[in-house]
Amino acid sequence: MFSTVAIVGVGLIGGSLGMALRERGLARRVIGIPRRIETVAEALAVGAVDEGEIELSRLAEADLVVLAPPVRAIPVLVAQMREWLQPGALVTDVGSTKAELMRSLPPLLPPEVNLIGGHPMAGSEKGGVLAGRADLFEGAIWVITPHETADPSSVEQLTAMIEALGARPVRMDPDEHDIAVARISHLPHVAAAALAEVALDGGSSPELLRMLVAGGFRDTTRIASSPPEMWRDICLTNQQAILSALDDLEVALARFRAALVSADPVALQDAFQRGKTVRDTLLPPARPRS
Repeated sequence: MFSTVAIVGVGLIGGSLGMALRERGLARRVIGIPRRIETVAEALAVGAVDEGEIELSRLAEADLVVLAPPVRAIPVLVAQMREWLQPGALVTDVGSTKAELMRSLPPLLPPEVNLIGGHPMAGSEKGGVLAGRADLFEGAIWVITPHETADPSSVEQLTAMIEALGARPVRMDPDEHDIAVARISHLPHVAAAALAEVALDGGSSPELLRMLVAGGFRDTTRIASSPPEMWRDICLTNQQAILSALDDLEVALARFRAALVSADPVALQDAFQRGKTVRDTLLPPARPRS
């Protein structure tokens, strides 16, 4: 499907993509270009790349370039790699925010390059190429936000690759994407980090909490273990949408507080019911196996 794919930033997502491309025969060659030279050996060891080094000049060999560093590093990186991109190359990213990137990247790229923003809705609380999995994208939504100047054939080619990875491509407006994921991805990460932070604030010892911790805390705070630098950049590139979501969360928490202060059993049950109804709407319970 591609002759040479260059993945810039070989962490969980970039590494998993390289594994999947190689396992499914979707590229003749996968070149990994990480930030640290140590990552090259790790990527080669787990089969994420065919070759790896830290020189951006290798981009001159690629017909597909995938940008997979933290979101705020992408514009800086694109400015540095501009001279190495071959005419007609397809450039995409896997960043969790799209609007700011789709505004900032086009002026930094040569006009003959095809820019298609991307966001695979897949991941893990673990980071780094050693946590990569070739099946990470199977069944996942993969949002694409093509720039208006992108060749339609490049959009078709990237869409075909996403489908061949087992994911489901969905074309979206960048701003629409960011508003939606602020609610169902970014705010939950903020809330999980806050929940984890206050666990020790009640005065109980870490040893006691560790002994008692169970599924509720584990499930609601799992994503708090995600790489902090990645989520710092996501928040700063989707600031207004996340602030709006935080405003609504504070209103919902205030309703819980008021119901608890007044010991109002009806209001408390109603608050829990509203949450259950929305969750069951977005994530219908799995049918029991026969």
